[in-house]
Amino acid sequence: MAEVRVGVEVGGTFTDWVVAEGDRVVRIGKVLSTPPRPESGVLRALQETGIPTSDVTVLVHGSTIATNVVLERKGAPTILVTTQGFRDVLGIQRQAKQRLFDLFYRQPEPLVSRDRILEVEEKVGPDGSVRRPLRMDGLLDALDALIRRHGVTSLAVCLLHAYANPAHERSVEAAIAARFPDVHISLSSDVLPQLREYERTSTVVMSAYTRPAVDRYLGELERQLEASGFSGHFNVIQANGGTVPAHGIRRHAVKMILSGPAAGVIGATAVASDAGIGNIITYDMGGTSSDVCLVNDGEPKITTDYKIGGLPLALPMIDIATVGAGGGSIASVDAGGIMKVGPASAGADPGPACYGRGGTEFTVTDANALLGLIRPHMFFGGKLRLDLDAARTAAERVGARLGMSALQTAEGVRQLVNFTMAQAMRLVSVERGHDPRDYTIITYGGGGPLHGAQLAEELGCDQVLVPRNPGVMSALGLLIAGTQQDFATTRILPAAEATRPLLLEMFAALEGRARTEFEGYGIAWPAVACDHFLDIRYVGQAYELTMPVGEFVSGRSPADRLVPKFHEFHRRRYGHASSREGVEIVNFRLTAVHRSSLQRLAHAPAPEAGGRVETADVYLAGGSRRCSFHDRGVLMTGSSVEGPAVIEEATATTFIPDGWAGTVDGAGNLILRRRQA
Repeated sequence: MAEVRVGVEVGGTFTDWVVAEGDRVVRIGKVLSTPPRPESGVLRALQETGIPTSDVTVLVHGSTIATNVVLERKGAPTILVTTQGFRDVLGIQRQAKQRLFDLFYRQPEPLVSRDRILEVEEKVGPDGSVRRPLRMDGLLDALDALIRRHGVTSLAVCLLHAYANPAHERSVEAAIAARFPDVHISLSSDVLPQLREYERTSTVVMSAYTRPAVDRYLGELERQLEASGFSGHFNVIQANGGTVPAHGIRRHAVKMILSGPAAGVIGATAVASDAGIGNIITYDMGGTSSDVCLVNDGEPKITTDYKIGGLPLALPMIDIATVGAGGGSIASVDAGGIMKVGPASAGADPGPACYGRGGTEFTVTDANALLGLIRPHMFFGGKLRLDLDAARTAAERVGARLGMSALQTAEGVRQLVNFTMAQAMRLVSVERGHDPRDYTIITYGGGGPLHGAQLAEELGCDQVLVPRNPGVMSALGLLIAGTQQDFATTRILPAAEATRPLLLEMFAALEGRARTEFEGYGIAWPAVACDHFLDIRYVGQAYELTMPVGEFVSGRSPADRLVPKFHEFHRRRYGHASSREGVEIVNFRLTAVHRSSLQRLAHAPAPEAGGRVETADVYLAGGSRRCSFHDRGVLMTGSSVEGPAVIEEATATTFIPDGWAGTVDGAGNLILRRRQA
């Protein structure tokens, strides 16, 4: 019997699932998410597959739980233990303002208030030498008082230069664990063993803040899975696009932030690669937000400079820009009489007004339904018939404040959300030196294909790819992703001193950590591939570039080529280099990957003959327009559809505007191209 793999991705509105047997997708689907108890949505998705849980070999999961904990500030009461004199690192933050011209701007509040930060006397130098011994006088008694007063369940430890020598952090952990065995303890030397005190402190605090909720959620899900007969491998995807066994993520919960969007990028990149397209902008529009990522030559950009809720998260993760503009995003009118959309969302419960589940707010999905782009009897594969009267009532409530009709309001909402999403695409392309016209937009998620072509017009792009089953792309990506972990260590030294023996020594230490980790997952080390990187910069620079250096480690290039290569790398990235300046190494990085056996997933062959074509009126550009409606499931390879047209399928709806045409390629992808004038 072929191996049965199931990917389940929990979003804010829908929980998506994909079943693969061997290398072929055999079933897909969606169920409404259950925000109060997301594990219930996972179990419901497994039931919907129709496959006995006991027959599932591998279950791969992505969830918004860690993301929501941070954004909604619903994490565990947390204490921070830090070095004497560094109590205010979280409060001071960096002085760069995120909104330069906002006179009333305030930096985001830290996740741990100052009264829950305790200091210990100690000092470790950046070279790892102990300059002042550790003294914990009164620490445990102070912790006892805070734990009793605030019901603390989680604690972060971040001591000065612990990345160079974690001995003091380990001693603090041992003392606290002996006195308070039920408190989760997160160490900066485990979570992020590298320099920059503020970013390291923020990241370990975020890890501690999210850890109890993630641990509780995964623990309960594992318990219910076991009770249902599941005995296979249970993996979770991380923000870096790689999976780990669930037990491996529970102590580093913060790595689950943006896990679902990361899975979508992995799936979209694989689909584009199969279509022979390397440079893409991924666009994922779900129920609560839209996620955008730039991919060059089939490789999503990895960043360690990310912010969530305005707070830095310095772990390696796919560089995804997220905006609060999804299908459930709520339209409103502010005090100045200006309409805005999001970031508040109707979510899954009650959902948009048209869901007929008690929602009264006007959302993007309501707008698309009122405009005629989503037909009530075809939404969600016909499982949820939309209530257009409820959507119209909600639109009229918003429009009354603007002097606009329901249809005008709906079109205004659509235009505004398109503008917001185009800005996110410019952020990852134009603002980083890339011309979006050189890229294909690959659009997915339940709402993405409805907006993709018009976003392409806004950016000047001529081609959009809508994959098969776009509404479950993140769940598909879960099955393609390999097991992956990232390791780093700080050692600042002149690049000219980085001899090949030193490079081998530093990376061997990282590989030792990686080997221990992967063998703990039950993965044989010879099956793991390692990629080597250096964080490197000009002397005096505040930030560095992450540069691949595999050829120097393998011996294919002499180490004295390292500095010239950095100059070339810097020139390609920024358009200039300073060859007379000194160059220094800051961090050594290693990415270890055990690739999935499913590098791509096949689908059933495309049909050989076309099916029904219907017509209906839609409201476009201020007036009614006749539009054709097609069933994607019966569009044959090579079929071409002229816009304006709507392509319907169970998990998403695609809109082809006037001036565009869509063609089905050999893999079943729908390629939208702008017609030349």
